[in-house]
Amino acid sequence: MVALRPLQVTLDDVCFCHWPVPETAVQSVAPDWLTVETADGDAWVSAVAATVDRVETFGIEIAGPSELLTVRTYVRGPTGQRGVCVLGLFGDDRRTATAVSELFRITVGDAVPRTLPTADCRRVLDAGDRRLFECRYTVSGSPAAIPPDSLASFLVDRQRYFTTGRFGTHLVGSVSHDPWRLDRIDATVTGSVLPLVDISVREVEPLVHHSPGLRVSIAPPVPP
Repeated sequence: MVALRPLQVTLDDVCFCHWPVPETAVQSVAPDWLTVETADGDAWVSAVAATVDRVETFGIEIAGPSELLTVRTYVRGPTGQRGVCVLGLFGDDRRTATAVSELFRITVGDAVPRTLPTADCRRVLDAGDRRLFECRYTVSGSPAAIPPDSLASFLVDRQRYFTTGRFGTHLVGSVSHDPWRLDRIDATVTGSVLPLVDISVREVEPLVHHSPGLRVSIAPPVPP
C-alpha cells in the first residue's frame, strides 16, 4: 500500500496573536474529549494569520498564493498528548481554505483575511464592509530560535492537532516542520477574533509573535 503523503503548505509572513482567557471559556467550545491546557494560569486562544505561498500534495500544486487565518486553542488528548484544536478558519481563496478545512474537519467562515499594503505590516479580517480584526506591526532584527519551555514555545510550537470526525470519532493529526524562528516585533491590535468562535470574555491586549515563515507538512488525522 502506498502511504498518503501529507499536505505541504508553504507559509510566509506569519503573525500570531494570542489572547489569555479563562479555562472555562475555552472548555465550553472545545470538544469534551479534550482537556484544555493552560500556561501562566490561563487558557489561550490564538489567531494565526499567514500568506500561503503554495499548497501541494503528491508533489502537485493544488493552490497558489492566498491569505489564511486560523483560530486555535491549546489542548491535551486523552493520553496526555499536547496539541491544538482549531476553532475557526478563514481564507480568501476557496481552494486553499477547503484543503485545510478538510484536515481540521471545520467549516470555512465567511470573514475574509487580507494583508494591506502600508508602510508597516497590516493584517485584517473583514466581514463585508465591517472590520473585525486588525494587527499592525513592524519587525526589527533577525529571527531567532524560540527558547525551550517558554510561553512563546507553548503558544507557537505544536506538532499535533485534534479534531472530531463523523459519528464523534476522536482524531489526531501530525504537523512537521523546521523549528520556528521569531522576530522582534512592535504591534498594535484592534478588534478580536474571539466572538467568531463563541468566546465572550473581557479581553486584554494580546501577545503578538511574528515569524518570516516556513514549510509545513500536515498529515491527515487518524484515530489515536
